[in-house]
Amino acid sequence: MYKKVLFITIVIFVIIFSAIVFGYRSIQDRIPQTSKQITTDNFKLTYTYEGSSLWKYVVTGTLPTPCVSVVTDALVMESYPEQVKVRVKRQESSSTDVCITVIKDYSYSGTFNASSKATVSLVVE
Repeated sequence: MYKKVLFITIVIFVIIFSAIVFGYRSIQDRIPQTSKQITTDNFKLTYTYEGSSLWKYVVTGTLPTPCVSVVTDALVMESYPEQVKVRVKRQESSSTDVCITVIKDYSYSGTFNASSKATVSLVVE
């Protein structure tokens, strides 16, 4: 009789503990994190976890001339936790136009899907 009561008590304890852990993780996944920022080579990345594996990010910066264009994308590496690289790739114009040095503002916003535990980095090429 004592063994049955002990076994049932342990099973109930494990079930309650599992439910608490699962509930805590579900709540943590829904709570938006505060915005975080990374700055590299005159570009600033601001990103926020919105919940349900959705991240929003904004890249802002300056370009030295209007002849320089930029392509921005987010690369999500398949690992756990995911590693996300927001890549800013500068490209010189191939035209023969004369470019004067005029600082041009740049801004780009986007989203990517990754777990709430993902690590985000900014890469400027």
